Amino acid sequence: MTKRMIFTLLVMDSAGHNFQGGWRHPRARNRDFKKLDLWVDLAKKAEQAKIDAFFFTDVLGIQGEFNGSRDIVFKQAVNVPNGDPAMLVSALARETSDIGFLYTSSVISKHPFMFAREVSTLDNLSDGRVGWNIVTSANERAFRNFGLPSGLSHDDRYRWADEYVDVVYKLWEGSWDVDAVVDDAARGVYTDPNKIHDIHHTGERYSVEGFNLMQPSPQRTPVLAQAGGSPAGLDFASKHAELMFLSAYTPETIAAQISAVRAQARGHGRCDGDILFLQGLMFVVGSTDEEAFRKWQDLEQYRSQEGQVAYFAGLSGTDLGRYDPQTPLEDLLDEIPGTQGAFRAVINAWPAGAKPTVHDFLTTLSIPQMVVGSPETIAAELADYQAAGVDGVQIMNILMPQSYDEFFEHVVPVLQDKGLMQKEYRPGSLREKLFHTDTADISKRHPAFGYRGMFSNR
Repeated sequence: MTKRMIFTLLVMDSAGHNFQGGWRHPRARNRDFKKLDLWVDLAKKAEQAKIDAFFFTDVLGIQGEFNGSRDIVFKQAVNVPNGDPAMLVSALARETSDIGFLYTSSVISKHPFMFAREVSTLDNLSDGRVGWNIVTSANERAFRNFGLPSGLSHDDRYRWADEYVDVVYKLWEGSWDVDAVVDDAARGVYTDPNKIHDIHHTGERYSVEGFNLMQPSPQRTPVLAQAGGSPAGLDFASKHAELMFLSAYTPETIAAQISAVRAQARGHGRCDGDILFLQGLMFVVGSTDEEAFRKWQDLEQYRSQEGQVAYFAGLSGTDLGRYDPQTPLEDLLDEIPGTQGAFRAVINAWPAGAKPTVHDFLTTLSIPQMVVGSPETIAAELADYQAAGVDGVQIMNILMPQSYDEFFEHVVPVLQDKGLMQKEYRPGSLREKLFHTDTADISKRHPAFGYRGMFSNR
């Protein structure tokens, strides 16, 4: 029997996101990102298509530059302007009943005491449909925006994250006993005072005395997502993540990454099924493969080369705008050691004897994430990803909302017929829907569950 895959919409509250320059296309409504109607309409269509969840990504400072200048980031809307995704979650939850809402929040952006209340509020308002993408922020400008010291190593940032989750787990799972809320109007008792506990946390960065101000939500702890790629990040994800975003694209590298994370997770007392792995992909849909290819070629006319440089600089710290576009990549291997892996992947994929250039690299950068073809072709490729171990897909957009509209209309029915996508939502919280469990509680094998009741006997 075919196992269904998970499908989320990877979005940002911004005019520009992954496909730089796409907002200029005449059929794009990307510039309406600041209008609630765009998001409400998309949420209703996504729920009708039985998409599992929205996934809102976020940035906290300008990412990237071109030839030493950040001007192109503003001109080409490279993730700027950018709104607060938490604001959207509340509104979209009101307009829907089943689709989930995962959103990004960095440990540097909000005090854990306030963030714990925010999540509990949203999870209560949505009847348990909220998830948190845990990020540590590698953007030096983001640190400066919050008046924080920059230049932290991966290990330092994840040590910070370890304490942050320690605090929120105590607030979500430990500060309120499971039966603390009595809600007895006849006796005039809403909460049993003996079952609310101060956490008295004292750590390297935080000192938190009290309890979560909001009562426990249906999930208590939201669905937890992470995308760590460094050794410290992978170890953090193997311990804490329920959803993990892959950074590999060939069947061999996907299988290797999943195997490595699961081995680490077992070392933390978790099981293989405790983490679901998602792959980020863009789709160009046509009635035939040839039509889809022609549509892709049209879309590529709108891609901004300068914006692509800035976007890559934001991801890698390397400003390729400083180099002649015709510079062979092999000439830069020693000069820019931090990009050797990405450069060598393109060099190795090029025909023997040919020398791919900086221009070639930038124009092929997103190809591993592109799936171009008819609905049948797309379904076959997704089945190949599933065979490599992928549990689901983060659907990235080129044009808002057209990329999603075409996927909903043409691809979803084919995937549902093949059993690769759900036809109906499972009842319950986001965690129950994703993991097919009968409880909204986080797994007993997850470290967060160990905080439940930890203060009851004090």
